[in-house]
Amino acid sequence: MGRLPIVSLNAALALAIAGLVACDTVASKDAPMATNERSQAVEQKGTPAATTPATIPVAASQPAVPKKPRSLCGGKLEEAGRAFPKKHLSRAAGKNAPALPETLPVASGKWTWVNFWAAWCAPCKEEIPRLLGFEKKLAGAPFRLSFVSLDDDERQLSDFLDGQPDTGLHASYWLKEGSEREDWLKAAGQSPDAPLPFHILVDPKGKIRCSISGAIEDADYAEISTIVAGH
Repeated sequence: MGRLPIVSLNAALALAIAGLVACDTVASKDAPMATNERSQAVEQKGTPAATTPATIPVAASQPAVPKKPRSLCGGKLEEAGRAFPKKHLSRAAGKNAPALPETLPVASGKWTWVNFWAAWCAPCKEEIPRLLGFEKKLAGAPFRLSFVSLDDDERQLSDFLDGQPDTGLHASYWLKEGSEREDWLKAAGQSPDAPLPFHILVDPKGKIRCSISGAIEDADYAEISTIVAGH
């Protein structure tokens, strides 16, 4: 076997050196790209605005519309009115309560507010203290308050009146179920099947001037006091 020619060794070394240089060149070209990608990744991670969806604008809330005060009689005070019924009404009273007059008092120069209620009617019972409070505020004014029960069950009515506090309702007129109730309410221009509570306002001359459906609210006092003072 003979030696490899010196020229061949030198050529091999040259090729090897050229290969190392080429690899280093490729590595040096790839390194900035890797560094740039990491930098971009850190930058994107640190700037959430670039990845957060656009914020959806929230519509401005509409201003609340103030509730328009209701009118209890709505111009009916200018009408002639209807005569208050003179038909018989029964009466009911709790223990030790003073007896009511045989006839529901109206006229005599006073406005009379008549509340129709029942012991089984939740909004009726809720508004009774309110009406009694109105009567107390109008003490000295030409105003009186009367209650007429439309209860069917006498025991339920009596138990309610017995259980009232000292400042509560202890006696009430009572329209018993049947012809007594139907005839009286028809004479007053009211439906015997009207939902409770409802009310009628009688002027100082004994004329029914308006009827009001539903429970009375605190805000209604202003109109009631104005009617009493101004008519």
